Amino acid sequence: MMPEEWPIAAPSADDNAPARAVGRGRLTTVRRDFFLDPAKRLTEQERALMTAMLHCLIADVADAIRAALPNGRVAANDEGDAALVEALTVSGLLDEPGLMALLLRRADEERISTASRARSGRRDARVLQGLVSHDYGAVAAAAMALILGRGRRRDRFGQCLIAFDDLPEASAEALVHAISAGLRRELEAGRGTSDIDFDLAHASGQVLGHLDEDRSIDSLNAALVHFLDEAGGLTDELVLAAADEGEISFVAEVLARRAGISTDAAIEELLSGEAEHVIALLRMGGASRELCAGLLARIGDLLDIADAGAAIGLFDGMTDEQAKAARGWLLTEPGYRAALARLGQDRG
Repeated sequence: MMPEEWPIAAPSADDNAPARAVGRGRLTTVRRDFFLDPAKRLTEQERALMTAMLHCLIADVADAIRAALPNGRVAANDEGDAALVEALTVSGLLDEPGLMALLLRRADEERISTASRARSGRRDARVLQGLVSHDYGAVAAAAMALILGRGRRRDRFGQCLIAFDDLPEASAEALVHAISAGLRRELEAGRGTSDIDFDLAHASGQVLGHLDEDRSIDSLNAALVHFLDEAGGLTDELVLAAADEGEISFVAEVLARRAGISTDAAIEELLSGEAEHVIALLRMGGASRELCAGLLARIGDLLDIADAGAAIGLFDGMTDEQAKAARGWLLTEPGYRAALARLGQDRG
């Protein structure tokens, strides 16, 4: 087949494209890739978005480290950052669980938001914007802070970004040290090896010292939900209006607050693709049947719940004891749950 008849081969028609690796040296990777569950593989859109977010994050952190070095080194050019990303990727240093989980979560949130707004024909977040004029000043201020925080997480083309403050502490530390190590060769080329390790360690410490969880998008979201709750404004109508606009992180934060679990646990259940987990999340938070039905009607398919009727049946049939057991599971430490999964044991 000619390249234009076989899209997979099309890049090879570009004379400037790098040569595709051939031969049995790829066999191990090909075998793993070939037998992956298609339903669990990243789509091309997800891969592109996650890659773009990761590359921008690496460039931002690298620039921050360079700026913290003695003598005020200037930021590297795009080629330098591209080489850094390639080196870190090949080494496997970027395969950090917390970082990858955040990238995937942001990709899911962006997918749901985009699809929801396409359905409604709206491009702006009207629910959030409406809260800026709330009678309770704390709600208005929190809504404005969230809007500004989201604005800083978009590039000039509207592309979704991840801020350094959004990272879990362990992931931030791993990423900063990995980037510092990747920058060592760049510094060696510029001024030799004298005191490089000390300078990079000091710069890394400075960058990590500026990590502020209160500036994370989750914290800004949590603050808004907190003040809305304080003002008695966390109504089902508001939650459904937010769901209409694909505000999945806001919905998850509300459900987490009502259930008394962490935001991470709530978003994990909401994006699990398992109707039983989503329904349990609603039940443990005391959601009404009307709220459950409304959420399923608005975003059920985007949560990979194909049969809303069956999901409502789960809601009706789930006992308080089952909801309590599900909540107890989510209150355990994530490391414990991960260990059980590795051992082939699921929740009770």
